[in-house]
Amino acid sequence: MAFQLLPSEPSDVPEIADIHHEAFKDDPILGQLMRDVPLDRKHDYDRKFFEKAFAQAPFMGSVFHKVVDTDTGKIVAYARWKYPYTLTPAQAAEKAQLDLSRSYPEGTNVELYEEFFRQLDAKRKKFCDDEKDYFLHILIVAPGYQRRGLGSMLIREGLAHADRDNARAYVEASAKGLGLYKKFGWKPVGEITMDMTSHGGKGVEVEELLIREPNAGPVQ
Repeated sequence: MAFQLLPSEPSDVPEIADIHHEAFKDDPILGQLMRDVPLDRKHDYDRKFFEKAFAQAPFMGSVFHKVVDTDTGKIVAYARWKYPYTLTPAQAAEKAQLDLSRSYPEGTNVELYEEFFRQLDAKRKKFCDDEKDYFLHILIVAPGYQRRGLGSMLIREGLAHADRDNARAYVEASAKGLGLYKKFGWKPVGEITMDMTSHGGKGVEVEELLIREPNAGPVQ
């Protein structure tokens, strides 16, 4: 079985939405945000999210890559990096007209959703500079393809650019992904602690916030 790393395109959205749902449906935080949303509505939400992400990419520094199983042609892993960017005045004016609000389907735990992203946004502003830092925003590996090095392929792609630019890289990690990020040289700089029970969820969950200094870990 062989795999190929390629740029991702808007036509990939249906497949990306599928693996996103499968990879995160049991996530201790994300899995609780929409646990009462019917699957068809959740998939439609994911599809619209990724369509919007591609459409707004020129204003966000977003760069998309996928890993394809060359035997089947299927997308089996995906990443959205945000590279450092500075907008021209015209671009900034156009971005100001975009709809950057978050929406959610009926059945979403709105209180939990808004509290989680309120904390996440505040930490991103504290630790990640859009004009200087790289940000690994989303990393997804299809459940049947995990532990085959596909996440590492997608990480190396972004870090190679960061190291060439002598730039830092930021990532937000669940407990499941923390070990992989540390292997590449990321170090914890903060965390988000979510008491899910106070917002209608279950348990207390922690999201780690990490920064990788330039050339701080292996890329090749």
